[in-house]
Amino acid sequence: MKFSVNYITLRVLFVFTVILLNSCSKDSNDPSPSETSVTTSDFSKTMDENPTNGQSIGTVQGSTNEGAVTFSITEQNPSGAFTIDASSGELKVADEMLFDFETNPIITGTIKVANRAVAENASIVINLNDVADIYEGDVILKTQEEVNLFGANNYTQIDGLLLIGHPDENGTTDITDLSPLHSIGIVNNSLQIKNNTVLTTTVGLNVNFILGQIAIYTNPSLESIKGFENIISIPGIFISNNEVLTDVSGLSQITQIEYNFQIILCPALPDIDWLQNLTEIGNGISLIGCNSIRNINALSNLRNFTDAYGSIRIQNNTSLENLDGLQYFSDDIAFLDIIGNTALQNIQGLENIGVFQELAINNNESLQSLDGLGAITAVNNGIEIRNNNSLTDLQGINNLERAGNSFLVQDNESLTSLNGLEGLESFVYIRCYNNMLLTDFCTLRSVLTLHSNFGFIAESNAYNPTKQDIIDGNCSL
Repeated sequence: MKFSVNYITLRVLFVFTVILLNSCSKDSNDPSPSETSVTTSDFSKTMDENPTNGQSIGTVQGSTNEGAVTFSITEQNPSGAFTIDASSGELKVADEMLFDFETNPIITGTIKVANRAVAENASIVINLNDVADIYEGDVILKTQEEVNLFGANNYTQIDGLLLIGHPDENGTTDITDLSPLHSIGIVNNSLQIKNNTVLTTTVGLNVNFILGQIAIYTNPSLESIKGFENIISIPGIFISNNEVLTDVSGLSQITQIEYNFQIILCPALPDIDWLQNLTEIGNGISLIGCNSIRNINALSNLRNFTDAYGSIRIQNNTSLENLDGLQYFSDDIAFLDIIGNTALQNIQGLENIGVFQELAINNNESLQSLDGLGAITAVNNGIEIRNNNSLTDLQGINNLERAGNSFLVQDNESLTSLNGLEGLESFVYIRCYNNMLLTDFCTLRSVLTLHSNFGFIAESNAYNPTKQDIIDGNCSL
């Protein structure tokens, strides 16, 4: 069979056309070329304040469907706080000073994650934890400049003594403003404010805890004590020689004193009402030389000392009229001194207090009776009753059975008898000196008759019998 040239040519063209059509059909079914995409996510982190420069914060996530992404900072607040690695997305601390909770509790920013012209943004939020900024060691601030400079560090805790003022007894300071120290909340030792010549107030402090005693003394211009309102328990309080101090309300929330309080030589202090929440005290109450205080009613919530060897010393408070604030205090204490309270009219508030070491009732010009000492049965060391010029007898101490080493009755101008000692069974020595109206010693006749070895002497009284005179019944005029 013979084919013509034209026929063959037509067949070749037909096959080529079919192949070409099939090829075009296949291309039309393929997907179009893909577009570049970038994905990322917001970054959030909570971390402690005060990191170090270069410290890793974390990594911003970013990816692309082809090639690689780059990371860059478009904004941050505060400026310059952190850096980012352009390849890995790792965030690091750039300026450690900006990672301060008090200044910048939250640090924010925006990161651009890009693949050439394609980019997405990731927001950055870094929350800072407030970490105690602790100063290790004692701090002594003697000038206002030192107060300002130390305060600028924003320490929240001092592991040592904090002394504001001059450490030397005759030193002075120019300190007037304690507000730069407002960040200090904890003092893990005692806190002393002393020898500040011109300081008028402690406003500006914000102390929440003191491991040791608070001592505020010899500040001649100090009018108010503030900045301790969050303290409810403290080892001890010593406030002394603050001549114009009138306001101690900054200590008004205290309910517990581990050891004692001493308020001494604060003549303008009108009251101790700031102690009205006090319910527990360790071993001591001292109120001395506070000439404006008329009563101690603020102590009415106290019931006893928590320690076994306590003392109460109330001395030289010239306006104090009574001790009624101690009427619910029931305890046996070691020492009781009621001395030099010239306006004190009665001591009946002591009626539930026993004394086992030393008792002194001296120089109380207006005191007319010892009523209030009925809980005292035995005093081991010494008893003094001196210079109480309105006292006429010793009624009130009737339950006393034993007096230890010394029992002194001296310089009581109105005392006429020793009535009140009828229950006395044992003593070492009774001395009666210079009681100008004292003529009656008969209450001692029974005990001296039974125990003639007990010591007795009377001198410079209106009547001065010997021990034998009393035994023989010549005990009064």
